[in-house]
Amino acid sequence: MRKSASTSSSVILTIPKGKKITYVSTSGSWYKVKYSSKTGYVSSKYVKKTTTTTSTAIKKTKFKTTANVNLRSKASTSGSVLTTIPKGKVVTATAKSGSWYKVTYGSKTGWVKSTYVKEYYKYTTTAKTLYKTTKTATLRSTPDTKKASVYSITADNVFQSTQKVVNSIGETWYRVSYKSKNYFVQSTFVTKVTASSFSKLTYKANTASALYSYAGSKHTKLTTVPKGATISTTYRIGNWYKTTYGGKTGYVWIKNFSKVTASSDSGSTSGSGSTGSTNTTPPDLPSGTTITKVNYVTTSNLNLRASDSSSSTLLGTVPEGTTLSTTYKTTNGWFQVTYSGKTGFVSGNYLVTEANAAKIKSYESNQDHYIFLDLRTKSSVTAAQIDAYIAKSATSTNSVLHGQGATIIAAAEKYGVNALYLAAHAIHESNYGKSTISMAKNNLFGFGAYDLAPFVGAVKYSTIKSNIEFIAQEMKATYLNPSNWKYKGAYLGYTIKNVNGTRIDSLSKGMNFYYASDSNWGNAIASHMTGMLSYSNEGAKNQAANTTVPSRPAYPSGKDVFPTGIIAVAKANISLYSTKGSTSTVAATIPKGATFNLLEKWNDYWLTVKYNGKTYYTNKISLSSYNNYMSVKNLARVTASSLNVRSSASTTGTIVGTLDKFEYVELVVNSSNTPITSGSWYKVKLEDGTIGWCSSTYLIRELNK
Repeated sequence: MRKSASTSSSVILTIPKGKKITYVSTSGSWYKVKYSSKTGYVSSKYVKKTTTTTSTAIKKTKFKTTANVNLRSKASTSGSVLTTIPKGKVVTATAKSGSWYKVTYGSKTGWVKSTYVKEYYKYTTTAKTLYKTTKTATLRSTPDTKKASVYSITADNVFQSTQKVVNSIGETWYRVSYKSKNYFVQSTFVTKVTASSFSKLTYKANTASALYSYAGSKHTKLTTVPKGATISTTYRIGNWYKTTYGGKTGYVWIKNFSKVTASSDSGSTSGSGSTGSTNTTPPDLPSGTTITKVNYVTTSNLNLRASDSSSSTLLGTVPEGTTLSTTYKTTNGWFQVTYSGKTGFVSGNYLVTEANAAKIKSYESNQDHYIFLDLRTKSSVTAAQIDAYIAKSATSTNSVLHGQGATIIAAAEKYGVNALYLAAHAIHESNYGKSTISMAKNNLFGFGAYDLAPFVGAVKYSTIKSNIEFIAQEMKATYLNPSNWKYKGAYLGYTIKNVNGTRIDSLSKGMNFYYASDSNWGNAIASHMTGMLSYSNEGAKNQAANTTVPSRPAYPSGKDVFPTGIIAVAKANISLYSTKGSTSTVAATIPKGATFNLLEKWNDYWLTVKYNGKTYYTNKISLSSYNNYMSVKNLARVTASSLNVRSSASTTGTIVGTLDKFEYVELVVNSSNTPITSGSWYKVKLEDGTIGWCSSTYLIRELNK
């Protein structure tokens, strides 16, 4: 292997006959290749191209066998037959290799030929149900996104459905009727809505309003009800009221009307279809949605008010711990309830589910379990117990946590942290050391992996050991330190959220309070702890806490280096500095709307940028909310184990290069700084200047919000 494409170039190393090398690109009669961590050139005379079929992970997809099919040990007819899967069986595929799928049947995992399976969609007939769109939705001819959408439907349009479909990748769709034809809408874009019948009411139009053939502005317009005209109605679907005007019967949007006669609460009916059932709820409720009857529990003495506002008339007070039933939620998170014969509204901020109420009661009555174990005590868990637990779900080839039990115990003892907790924390956050961030950055705990930019934001560590020691020290200095603002108790604890999804501070405790938005985080960690060592055998509960408080660890040296052509647009003025770490003098400012190049992200969250041809540093872009400061136009990351770069946007294109898993790549942009695409392919530029195409299936855009 030579340094350049010439026999006069210096020899880097000699590659033995028969060894496999990785092709990168072509230069005349020479190939640029990778071998044994080295990159150089070899004459094409002495190598022979081979094709290797690699498997690619796919989203879990269900298939149904169309014939008796052999499950083989590898993706080839030369693979041994593990078993035969009968015709009509449903299996789940997790990877693809050429025309083969990797599936599990019974206790055996192997490969089946795609010729003998087809994607499985589960169709279920349902009772007639009404759904309204909650945001702009698309209607499609099939219950998936494989074909182009047929119609775009705005929010608050109602459709009838009698069929539910779960497609091969687990998405739920509903078949709905529209313009006398059947289409499909994805469940994430709709919610159930209830139809109601009631005693006749009269409304006056506040503005000229359309009368539609059904409940929604995307249905056929029949006529216009002029401003000032009155209508009568006895039936509604959500915000749409049925009426007859000018000899035409249809639906109007009631928010364009004002009621001019009082309604009667007696004898009213409601239902999900056209027939209905008894309902005493007046039709002129505050804006909201009818929900399936549910019970909630008050977390404090709670005011019952006439409407969904703290300024509305006080009807009474509901005592703490009272169970209330409700079938109506307003848009601002209040619920209609009846208490002591009075019907009114209570704020959802002071209500919890019955399950959460039971959880609170359980925690308060029994604290003798891992949720409340002082995490500053010395655990009796052994390295062998930690390693054995991890080995059940990971191997040395797919996990950076495998075999790290001794490292965890050493770090825990060094900083006075419970080793069982530390191991469970690492396991939970890294999926047994198999997560992308742990594999790419030796970061088991997702430290710095902000929700908005998890991969780029995550801190990079040189070794797994340094990461474990960093977190042990950081947790002891912050969450387990009574003098730190993050301290809410030196135990895992829990978070209780109200029915509107907001944390109730007075009922939330321990690390879970600040560390995780997931209210079940503490329970999840405790579950892993139990898996390694039962609570009854954990000697730590009888140990005194180690109250030594270390200093917070310094961020490790290290950085993410981006391709040189990454373009960003400033969303705010950004101050720049000549020296990293020094903010004494602003060297330049990127004005809002200007473009610049993003070069590096350092572990301490400084960024290296190039602006007007000069290199600067800034710490004024917080990655936790980077979208307030910049939008990156052409940065992507590889998700495949090895990604081919091709000469054209097709798998038939010549391979002109390869990209490694987790590698950043520059997307080629047009004059508007928009990435150039062709179908599902991105045009890319490699570091050596090679231009090619990569399938978007294996690329993730970064920092592009």
